[in-house]
Amino acid sequence: MSCLFPDHHGSSRSGAGMLLLLVPLGLAAYGVKILWPYLVTAAHVALIAAAILAALALTVASVRFGRATPAARRNYPRAWLARARWRWLMRNLGLARVDQHARDKAAAPGGKSRRPPIHHPKVRLRADHYGLVARVKTVPGSGRAEFEKAAEHIANEWRCTRVQVSQPRSGRLVIRGLRIDPLAAKFGPEGAPPGTYEHPEVTRPYLGLSEFAEHRYLSLPGQTGIVIGGLPGRGKSSLIGSLLCQWAPSPVVQFAGADGKGSADMDDWHSRMWLHCDDDLEAAVSLLEDCHALMRARLGCVVQATGAKNSWHVGPTEEWPLVVVILDECQQYLDVLSYKGDKEREALSRRCVALTAELIRKGRSAMLVTILATQKPTTDSIPSTCSANAGISLCFGVKTVEAAAAVLGPDIREYASVSPVGLRDDSMVGVLTSTLPTGQDPFTRVRVPGFTEAEIAERASASAHLRRDPRVSLPGAPDPAAVPDTIAELVESP
Repeated sequence: MSCLFPDHHGSSRSGAGMLLLLVPLGLAAYGVKILWPYLVTAAHVALIAAAILAALALTVASVRFGRATPAARRNYPRAWLARARWRWLMRNLGLARVDQHARDKAAAPGGKSRRPPIHHPKVRLRADHYGLVARVKTVPGSGRAEFEKAAEHIANEWRCTRVQVSQPRSGRLVIRGLRIDPLAAKFGPEGAPPGTYEHPEVTRPYLGLSEFAEHRYLSLPGQTGIVIGGLPGRGKSSLIGSLLCQWAPSPVVQFAGADGKGSADMDDWHSRMWLHCDDDLEAAVSLLEDCHALMRARLGCVVQATGAKNSWHVGPTEEWPLVVVILDECQQYLDVLSYKGDKEREALSRRCVALTAELIRKGRSAMLVTILATQKPTTDSIPSTCSANAGISLCFGVKTVEAAAAVLGPDIREYASVSPVGLRDDSMVGVLTSTLPTGQDPFTRVRVPGFTEAEIAERASASAHLRRDPRVSLPGAPDPAAVPDTIAELVESP
């Protein structure tokens, strides 16, 4: 991880930087020794107190500079200039506000004629390894939305590649001017926390690393759907591969997968999947019908099998595993309009939509999670009957805000600095915008770990022996060797 996030306490600390720590305090002490006999008035005492405070401030700045990385030190002049021009910038961007109350009082009959004060957002600005970080206290009329609209102009003034605005709490903003984007640094499974892929926590799978160097996870309890969108080659397969590599070593997770591309992308996982099919609509309907029948059967015996009305309260077990249904390139099955004119295939597609919507809407108590992935993120490819109830949305780079809104919801239009529209550069392959909140911000950018084809094939093969048919563990199920071909037959059997 040291290559991703430099150690601020390591080799970057130079001998010259350490010497700077004692110089200001030494000068202040020497000055007090010389001037002390002449300090006979309160003004003199106040003057020396101010000098001591200035020396302390300089000492703190020297400590920070001495402990900073070389890249952060190069950003110090830019940070000082940005701090000096902060009030000028706020006035020119319309983020400084005139005190309207004082203006009204001055304009009232008999009021004193004076210029009303101007309130500037207060700032504490520092340099870091990636650029500038400004912690801002807002003023009435200038909040996160106003700074978001001005982000491009702030980036131009600071000479940064982009500016991100976040709100950790009410009345406080963090504005990051990025000269080096931390998300541009790629990493593999070795960059995840230890044990992520060897001893996974199946109900809290690892998602990736945020630009604040925080490991982010998905919380699955109570969730029924995950929507993944993005242009071809932007990282969807890497994300699905990462999730499967975490779940596959656990016997309490079983899979059903449909590959809408009809390619070999999911071939390595077929030996680990309870059910799988390619891009054939009839095969997809059959798979979804079996999953839907399993859900209905589980809903009918959840209390008997787990002792709780919602099986998430107990958690997945080998007898009651978490069932993950994956529809990769789901537009192949769910885009009804693409089959207009072909009544048979249109009816099959409508059946897929109905079954998928039921799985997402009713699968919570039965512990079924459905993943919809598409490179065509539109309301046709992901019908609202499916996406509206999916609690987790993840979007890689897309061309338009409309495509981003189809995955993440309309609120993403108000958060331009984290929109997936800005993730189309090649350096951003593997980076997504998620609906994971950070502070008061509803969206977070995350880089997911990348896997090679050989690594995925090895992990899939090593876990193939854990494949189980979740139908055989239902209460009253017959011997596994006599399990019918479809769950519908099992449910209807005496």
